[in-house]
Amino acid sequence: MARITKSVPERRQEIIDAARALFIEKGFDKTQVSDISKRMNVAQGLVYHYFKSKTEMLYAVIDELAEEYRKTMEGILNGNNGKTVELLNIICEYRPDMDSYGELIPSICGDSAIVGYCLNKMTAASVPLLVALIERGNADGSWQCEYPEETALFILQGIGGFFERPGQRVFDTEKKQALTSIILRVLAAPAQK
Repeated sequence: MARITKSVPERRQEIIDAARALFIEKGFDKTQVSDISKRMNVAQGLVYHYFKSKTEMLYAVIDELAEEYRKTMEGILNGNNGKTVELLNIICEYRPDMDSYGELIPSICGDSAIVGYCLNKMTAASVPLLVALIERGNADGSWQCEYPEETALFILQGIGGFFERPGQRVFDTEKKQALTSIILRVLAAPAQK
């Protein structure tokens, strides 16, 4: 069989794609590096050439998920000319389809370092978008926030405590409304009618 040569970014992406599929299918903890190499039909050493560990592959998958989330939120913000408060509600209520993550999310929830990495990546992906929304709200009079970037960081760190945990309905409609109300107060928005 002829050896297939691929560019470094192409091969790296192929590994990330295989790891992501297996993490979703089996969970992070039940996936072995050998499973990833078998899925790709390559030697296990090739996988280790690009990633030092399975956890490093998981972080690459999380980076991709954060970027996908950023693009989704950017699409919502750019594709909607409604009132800024309505956009804030849409963003607060948006939750990705947890079923599409299969076994991935439940398998990493118990690891505080991985959860922390996820939250940091999601926050970093979201800050520029929330800053833009805060500035938009300042411009249209929806609120008066003197420190958009600091406020965005504050809000996003607070939202981290509201994330839905697998098997539990922690983030129900009532909590979404409470979250939106808290954020509006943080932004010094006038009382909603």
